[in-house]
Amino acid sequence: MIRAGVATLTFLLVCGARAEARTEFCPATVSYAPATAADAAGRSASLVFNLGSESPRTIVSATMVADTDGGWYSWEVASLPLTGIIPRIRSGALVADFPKAVFVRHAWIVHARTAGDAFGWQTLGEVSCGIPAFGGPAYLPQKPLPDGGLQHVKATPIAPLFSTECAHPFTQATVTHAVQPYFPRFAPQSLIGALYTAQVEVAVGQNDAMLDAWVYKSSGIPALDASALRAARASSFASAISYCQKAEGYYLFRVDFQPQ
Repeated sequence: MIRAGVATLTFLLVCGARAEARTEFCPATVSYAPATAADAAGRSASLVFNLGSESPRTIVSATMVADTDGGWYSWEVASLPLTGIIPRIRSGALVADFPKAVFVRHAWIVHARTAGDAFGWQTLGEVSCGIPAFGGPAYLPQKPLPDGGLQHVKATPIAPLFSTECAHPFTQATVTHAVQPYFPRFAPQSLIGALYTAQVEVAVGQNDAMLDAWVYKSSGIPALDASALRAARASSFASAISYCQKAEGYYLFRVDFQPQ
């Protein structure tokens, strides 16, 4: 059973004079692929996975679930350090063993407890994570990975947690009203006639609200980036849908500037 009270945290990563916001919907995310014994359809009795995050930390404990073509499963990990250099903060690879070969449609963390992270998740104790935005009923089969010499954990069958019995069980977050950015009056005249593109990543919560926004890819002109960011923050968005429920997700707000 999924506990109520999903947590979301934001942290400011400061680089010189600039600050970029990052919003985490869960203390960690899951990346995975079938083990090397997988068939052409991606079915395997073992799943190679690791956890990732926006800053180094230790996953004190975490519970994961997987929706597969052979039913739903759950497994746990504990005392798992996530290390590296931003943006590649990862744990070592582990293996979840299923009682039969299955194709994993989606897998994610439902509960987690952390220690030592810059986002402050550890102050919340064990947190419940919402359903991520998947965008479709299943990911494409991933290239199988070797599982030799890795730590194994047992995946146990559970009752299905969610349903896909609705007209549109999976959609990405969308913009419902995009505010038009303006070309800054104080921008250099040398920009006239050229095309500049700024991309702003927007974190959209489960209630259609924008939780945060930050420059994902700069136009190369700070004044244009600031204008794009203001436009994104003033726009309206709709939550993603996963398993027929509103889900947390990201929307890439793109702005093209071509001053005449």
